[in-house]
Amino acid sequence: MTIANCACPLCGADSPAYFEPCADCSSKIFQFDPDACEYCGVDLAGSSNPCLECRSNPPTLDAFRTLGDWSGPLREWLSAFKYGGDTRMARWLSDKLLEIYNENWTGIPIVPVPPRRARIFHSGIDPVNEIARWMRKRGIKILRLLKRRGNQTQKSLNRFERLQASALKYELKSKIESTEIVVLDDVSTTGATLNTCAGVLKSAGAERVYGLAVCKD
Repeated sequence: MTIANCACPLCGADSPAYFEPCADCSSKIFQFDPDACEYCGVDLAGSSNPCLECRSNPPTLDAFRTLGDWSGPLREWLSAFKYGGDTRMARWLSDKLLEIYNENWTGIPIVPVPPRRARIFHSGIDPVNEIARWMRKRGIKILRLLKRRGNQTQKSLNRFERLQASALKYELKSKIESTEIVVLDDVSTTGATLNTCAGVLKSAGAERVYGLAVCKD
């Protein structure tokens, strides 16, 4: 019997397992840049940490980490997962995020950012929930504490409007029992979503809230 080699979903080259990138694609997916702002993830370009924007307007998040930028193989992988609808691609992303989580926040529960209802209706999947589901299988405590009201997207707004979080309305579903929480999202552009969620959680009693995302756009 012939055993077929596993193929990289991005380039078709041999990969170590099903739904994992090959060595070449993996090498092009960079984890959180150590020369990035600890609060928003922007490239510091040699300046002080945190960045000038975060020093001037301190974010609600107490720290932020991501796998890498919304570019190259990482963008292709997340796009294929989000828009192609193959939820099996969430496993590898969850494993990579777990590496960051274990380096920084071991033992702290994760709260997924809830989706717009319209997104679930149109695509049939919630990417953040799928990643969280795989993380739960690895023993991570997942708390679904938030729900979102309204269906307006951040993508429909300009940068200023995004920063004002005018389309983001989240509320608490249940009581917070942890003083520290990690909020999980797939893509962070201005940080408005993560910071809005952090504000809701802190208003309800959380003392420190951290942000974790697949990509920084």
